[in-house]
Amino acid sequence: MRRSSANVVRLSPRGQITLSGPVRRALGLEPGDDLVASVDQGRAVIEPAVVVPIERYTEERTREFAESARMTPEVIRKARRKWRF
Repeated sequence: MRRSSANVVRLSPRGQITLSGPVRRALGLEPGDDLVASVDQGRAVIEPAVVVPIERYTEERTREFAESARMTPEVIRKARRKWRF
């Protein structure tokens, strides 16, 4: 893998950095994108995050699942307690 030219960034008092346009374009980043920051052998690594959308279930949607699964009310209560919702 070819290494791109270095870009110097400055850490703000709030711990923020700004990535230059060429770096953002090379990574295909746009405002609001999520990134993952980690440390690897003493180096900071910042890479695009893979974000998987989740669905928050309404009471109505939960009832639909329960009806289609033919769960008893007791099984549903136990599952809700176990998964805390």
